[in-house]
Amino acid sequence: METTSVIEARNSVATAAWSAVDADLLSRVRKTSLVLGIVVGIPLTFYFGLMAGAAWLAGMVWSLINLALIAAVVKRVLADERDKTAIVIALAIKFPVLYAAGLALLAVLHLPAAWLVAGFTWPLFVAVMKAAGRAYLGLDETRGPRRQGLES
Repeated sequence: METTSVIEARNSVATAAWSAVDADLLSRVRKTSLVLGIVVGIPLTFYFGLMAGAAWLAGMVWSLINLALIAAVVKRVLADERDKTAIVIALAIKFPVLYAAGLALLAVLHLPAAWLVAGFTWPLFVAVMKAAGRAYLGLDETRGPRRQGLES
């Protein structure tokens, strides 16, 4: 009986944490990462070469696919009725296929590892900056934007 209450408490905390994340956050991060990533990738290609630009773009796309697969797994784990088969399939795709693709980018295409890693971290940087901006502006607080106090 006590084990059931611990599981219920864990599920309610996890569900509350997941619902506290803005539902459109991943969509906004994806769109902003792609647009700004391409904007950054163009001068990067001219200054550092085609391979650096290709590695930047490939790393960014690889990271966004990874983020989408992680979100799919987390949604399925936190669902009221867990579909264990779907979770296993998502993980089976994520680990071997995604990491084999990363290995192919490095070993077969010989993309520069530093630019691949830089592109891979770009969506994380965008997500952190978006969260910092929302926190600074107070957009997630119940009393409204912080700048509201500045206007009076």
